[in-house]
Amino acid sequence: MGGDQALVRAVEMSLGGSARMGGKGRGRFVIDGGDPGIPLDRVPYFLTDLRQIAIVGALMVVLLVVAAYFVIPQVLK
Repeated sequence: MGGDQALVRAVEMSLGGSARMGGKGRGRFVIDGGDPGIPLDRVPYFLTDLRQIAIVGALMVVLLVVAAYFVIPQVLK
């Protein structure tokens, strides 16, 4: 039970001063206000990782095209 309260407090503190807690139900809290999204400036490697994923995806497409036009016809001969 104490862990739940600590989690709620941590989320409340991360949202800043605009967060307002309202009680709802037994032992559960709903945090009103604040932006629900994670700001990208707090995610340190997001854009770098996204760029690497795009590069790997492009290389996979290139390999598929090369295999379809050059490797597979050579195997079928």
